[in-house]
Amino acid sequence: MGNVLFRALFGEVARTWITIVFVLLFMTLGIGLSKFIGDAAAGEVPVNTVLSLAGLSVVENLQIVLPISVLLAVLLVMGRLCRDNELSAMLSGGVGLATLYRPFLAVAACVALLGGLMTLVLAPMAAQQMKVLSSASAASAVTSLTPGRFASFDDGRIAFYAESRDDEGRLHNVFVRVEREDKEGKPSETVVTARQARQQGDPDTGEVTLILDNGWRYEGLPGNPDYRMIKFAQHGVQLRPPQPSASTDVDTQSTPALMASTDLEATAAWQTRVSVPLSIMILALLALPVGRVPPRSGRYGRVIAGILFYVIYLNLVHLSEKAIESGGLPPIVGEWWVHIVVFGVTLYFVGREAGYFARRPQRPAASGGAA
Repeated sequence: MGNVLFRALFGEVARTWITIVFVLLFMTLGIGLSKFIGDAAAGEVPVNTVLSLAGLSVVENLQIVLPISVLLAVLLVMGRLCRDNELSAMLSGGVGLATLYRPFLAVAACVALLGGLMTLVLAPMAAQQMKVLSSASAASAVTSLTPGRFASFDDGRIAFYAESRDDEGRLHNVFVRVEREDKEGKPSETVVTARQARQQGDPDTGEVTLILDNGWRYEGLPGNPDYRMIKFAQHGVQLRPPQPSASTDVDTQSTPALMASTDLEATAAWQTRVSVPLSIMILALLALPVGRVPPRSGRYGRVIAGILFYVIYLNLVHLSEKAIESGGLPPIVGEWWVHIVVFGVTLYFVGREAGYFARRPQRPAASGGAA
């Protein structure tokens, strides 16, 4: 009986979870695609890296998708069991809470292992790969340009336009606008126009130089006395790609490296990563008593309450992360207090479901005197 019940509930919860996680991943993939397609249209990333960047962003988003997917799966299955009176039949037939909860927690344990693998190992690797792809965007910026459209580079400080491109890859009727700061820190603007341009890259540094031929260079702000116009036969404009910062960016560092560091930002980062598998198990256990609804109510009765609880839980974790980074919360307390409080609330609901916190009936007071 126990094995049959375990297999039936395990299969139902697993199928429900797979459906939910695919829907959520599809949504995050769509959001990532729309973002990176817009970046590619603006010339900020190469077109051939859009799918790779969107796929890697899904790996990073799994730390949000996995906990809520388990919560929703448990709530929906528990709601269906209550609606169809199957839960009442199981409990009346002698099935205890431990036997009932076991398949749900088994699925949650599998997802927690997956979540730990994703957040502790694969997510930093995905963040590092995204940084590499992004840093290479300037190196391939010219080849990915669409003639007839404006594009921006270097965080919007460089605007570029070319009217056409010939078969040899040279750009014709080029316009470049560069915003920089002068030696005194004042804003300065340079506009360059040229009849044609070609690309010259440095494979060691990843920097790209546009060699402009036969054009004009306008320096300074219009109306200022130091405004200059220079005609040139050949001129170079550098496109500096963002330099990789794997040594300082905590998102790209491995979890052991973060745990070995004494930096507060690194401590907050690895505690957040560990929070993902912990929150999966806690939310799954919490959803079991919360998801139990009256038989005639809908199976979605407690879903909104569960989502609200998850949002509060997630926000508390992120607030604790920021507090650790700013030094307002000791690392030894860290994000653990959030998990301890939520786990305590979970144990209370489970204990009440088991009857440990049931209100005892009051005995009637004894009569005072004899008849």
